[in-house]
Amino acid sequence: MDGIRCALSSARRLTPEAGVASVEIGAGLAAFAGADSPFSQAYGIIAPVSADDVATITAFYETRGAAPKVFVTPFADPSLGVELAAAGYAPCEYENVLASDSFDVHAAYDERIGIASALDAWAVASAQSFLDRETLGPEDVAVAHVIASSDGVYATQALVDGAIVATAAMDLKDGCAGFFAGSTRPAFRNRGWQIAMIRDRIARARDGGAHLMRATARAMSISERNFTRCGFETLYTRTLWECRSA
Repeated sequence: MDGIRCALSSARRLTPEAGVASVEIGAGLAAFAGADSPFSQAYGIIAPVSADDVATITAFYETRGAAPKVFVTPFADPSLGVELAAAGYAPCEYENVLASDSFDVHAAYDERIGIASALDAWAVASAQSFLDRETLGPEDVAVAHVIASSDGVYATQALVDGAIVATAAMDLKDGCAGFFAGSTRPAFRNRGWQIAMIRDRIARARDGGAHLMRATARAMSISERNFTRCGFETLYTRTLWECRSA
């Protein structure tokens, strides 16, 4: 939740035209940072909710032109799933949450990897890698720029002949390091860059005083396999529900 709040703060500063907003629901947060922003989802709702609570979430997104989406975890009160289903929501995506406290075995700094010195260049490379295209619009780069500019985030990059070939990010708060935004340019995939970026961040997390690391990945994906190879274990699966009643 702290990471999402930091991202919203950065988005509010960098893209004021997006109309960044949030509302507290069920001990969680419904966040909005643009109709197509990946941050525009509801997170961390674990307390019991009512039909009115779900209606509030739905209206919050629909009045802003965004599809209402809510993450549901095994820690949520059963009422969340019941009320979401009654309101026309259905699961649309699943991803696993992984964690590790195994540092020394897998930590490995890589001289080709460092902290990004130019966040604009990092954001462009990250967006191009995620979207698999070279031509980008301002909105494509905005999300990556928000990630890299958020408080407590370390944006890392791998260089080959001076060009960025892979990007990743990590935040470190209260002894927990979150790994996210890992991507590799198409021409450099299947060369071990993701593993190298994970191990480099493990080393940085260890030296930054972390005692736990966290990441998310789609089940059975290459990303999940690479995190597992680096000592991460699956804790639980979270589900993204989307309103399909319209």
